[in-house]
Amino acid sequence: MFRSMARWLAVGGAVVAAGSWLSRYLRPLQSTLTLNEAVVIITGASAGIGRAYAEAFAKRGARVVLAARRADLLEDLRLHIETYASDVLAIPTDVNSEDDLRRLVDQTMQHYGRIDILVNNAGADAGGQLYSISLDEIRTLVRTNLEAPMSLTHLVLPTMLAQRSGKIVNIASIAGRIAQAASTVYSSSKIGLMGFSDALRRELVGTGIDVITVLPTWTRTAMVTPEINKQVNFVDDPTAVAERTIEGMLMGESEIVFGGNIMKFGLFVERHFPALMDLYWRSELTPQYIEAMRSNSQIGRN
Repeated sequence: MFRSMARWLAVGGAVVAAGSWLSRYLRPLQSTLTLNEAVVIITGASAGIGRAYAEAFAKRGARVVLAARRADLLEDLRLHIETYASDVLAIPTDVNSEDDLRRLVDQTMQHYGRIDILVNNAGADAGGQLYSISLDEIRTLVRTNLEAPMSLTHLVLPTMLAQRSGKIVNIASIAGRIAQAASTVYSSSKIGLMGFSDALRRELVGTGIDVITVLPTWTRTAMVTPEINKQVNFVDDPTAVAERTIEGMLMGESEIVFGGNIMKFGLFVERHFPALMDLYWRSELTPQYIEAMRSNSQIGRN
């Protein structure tokens, strides 16, 4: 009986794997021209990866909606990209304000009448050991990194469902797959965002709406302080992250991982040999590393 069950499981697994590979192989590749006139909302657009996303989408002819708290920075960015963007709309937005999120969606719909892509990019960090972070910081970080993307996605989904098309792009982190010590709250919020993406992807099968999760590593933004630069081996360029994200989105990828083979190996170890990853973090968690993590608090900066 057990041999028969094992045989059927093996055959079934092979069929599922072959079917998955075949579907990906036969999937028609989409051209970047599909972004022409697409309406894209980008949160946290005023700096860092968000600014890079705004420029990358604009260069492909998308109609870009810029959302962030700093109105002056948004206006600078709008003026910068309006020369080559199809259309640009800047809406000052605090993603932790329900009223602001509703206004962001309402003004986008009034101006364009549709929403094709939502990039949940706004995020915050508060590094250091858990006991050193205030309760207010914990609440703000979880609201910004997890609750806000869920809330904004909730608000745009009725439009996308009515269109029977759309893409939700959640900017998570490699820390959402590899639990990161001395960044416990940030890592936990990104693990939550990964779970949200995975569950929503399954929920929306057959609706025409895709959910894409992006896992950057250290990226050249304000989060990478001089202290962190001394602790890490590589830092990605925001433009490269934005370009690779759009490429992966148009190729039908559901998860886009940065960091190259090193991070792929880390993900493999985290999944299959967690005890080894525990040993790694025991050696990594030096006073210098902890202090570097404390240096990159991003709460309230954009």
